[in-house]
Amino acid sequence: MPSGLFRLAALVFLGLVALAPANAEWRRAESTHFIVYSDIPEARLREHVLLLENFDRLLRLMTTAGREAARTKLQIYIVENNRQLNLVRPVGSDAGGFYTGGADGIAAFVDERTIGSSPEVLLHEYAHHFMLQYAPGAYPAWYVEGFAEYFMTARFRPRGDIEVGNFSRSRGLMLTNFDWLPTDRILFGTSGGLNDIGTGQYYAQSWLLVHYFYSDPARQAALGRYLQALAEGRDAEDALEPAIGMDAGQLHAALRAYARRGIPYRRLTPATSATPATVTITSLPRSAEDLLLYQAALRVGIPEENRDSNLQRIRTIAARHEGDPYARRVLAHAELLYGDAAAAERLIEPLLAASPADAELLYLRGMRHFVDAQKDIDRAANLRRARNWFARAHRADEHHFQSLFRYGQSFRDEPDYTSENNSNVLLLAHQLAPQVPEIRLEAAQVLLRRELYEQAEALLAPLAASQHDPGLAAAGRQLLETARARGRPVTTETPPAGDATRAARDEARPGAD
Repeated sequence: MPSGLFRLAALVFLGLVALAPANAEWRRAESTHFIVYSDIPEARLREHVLLLENFDRLLRLMTTAGREAARTKLQIYIVENNRQLNLVRPVGSDAGGFYTGGADGIAAFVDERTIGSSPEVLLHEYAHHFMLQYAPGAYPAWYVEGFAEYFMTARFRPRGDIEVGNFSRSRGLMLTNFDWLPTDRILFGTSGGLNDIGTGQYYAQSWLLVHYFYSDPARQAALGRYLQALAEGRDAEDALEPAIGMDAGQLHAALRAYARRGIPYRRLTPATSATPATVTITSLPRSAEDLLLYQAALRVGIPEENRDSNLQRIRTIAARHEGDPYARRVLAHAELLYGDAAAAERLIEPLLAASPADAELLYLRGMRHFVDAQKDIDRAANLRRARNWFARAHRADEHHFQSLFRYGQSFRDEPDYTSENNSNVLLLAHQLAPQVPEIRLEAAQVLLRRELYEQAEALLAPLAASQHDPGLAAAGRQLLETARARGRPVTTETPPAGDATRAARDEARPGAD
């Protein structure tokens, strides 16, 4: 329940005494919760991964979320500059990083220059992932951003002390030097339609709101009541005063007074120091210097307007690395989604012969047929072929959510689409990737058709509250009404979830000042 999932356990815890530059070698670092790619020096890469593991441990200790061991690892790409961020996804010249989750992949991308002065952007992006992965809910936009803003200032001191809720210089400057937005705009609206200063102010006041609630146990409890009311479908404005004892105007005045008194922080001292995480670092082939960011873009979905140009660039680069298995793999992925599927199949076959248990290759081999089926090319036969490959991919890696989702989708034209088995397949895909709206929507539709309304309602509530994809959110709200009606025929037309390149949750983070 949202009121518990993000209730800080502070008292309990306190009691625990374009192309990569030439000659830049890309590395892959893997730890318990992360797979991090970067071309920075190995020692610095290891330092970043250890910081992420410490931050993950902090979030698990200070919330009631994330008690279960992670079944999937977040992929993070630490890139050299903003230009490389925009090679993956057009996010603008001011972005310091972004997090995205879609049916084909979940990843965070961070400009390494922002980490050099402060790790806040890196930690902000992971805080988003943590909330979406371990405690997805119908949270208001200000809470989603404020939660990440609050925790991103954590500092891990050499003696083991951890500072939480530190002052954010950039957010403090916004609160001090610019006019505040009305608090009801923060509480009941989004940052959409605001200019750069207004957007910065929205982030700053969201941070202050979360800081205000988290700094006092009684206010934490009030926040929990409010989030619970929203999860139950209450109107955000109507639920505010009964939950926290103030209306928006009174809360605005309380926040002003809180900011004037100075922003406190907590220093936590664990009773025992944690064992440093194990980090395994491997060097990637020379071809990765030219192709890794294109592969990253393929894994999370390339916007339609960039697909042809990226395909041509990948073809040109792969030709310079003829015979290289990594280049062949990236080219096969690109051809399969945006080019010549038959050529992709020819490229994948020798790779599969060399690595028959590679889940990603097995999945891509299935996508060769799935993409043709989406184009109505011998649809029934191609869906059957795709299904067999997706099943093999799942056997190779039971946590590969993409294979489970596409397997479930492959039954759309058949009576078995709404079977208990297929419903369980889609629900498992959702459990592995709860932040992916397409999977949530697909699973909910099957539950509705099976008249499992309470389960469908639980899946649809966070989607209906999403601020990041208006189309899917609208579809979620319509289906949520159907679920709450308990028996009304499902007549809502929803967007197709079969676009193999959609990345539905995409949040760009401005660079640190």
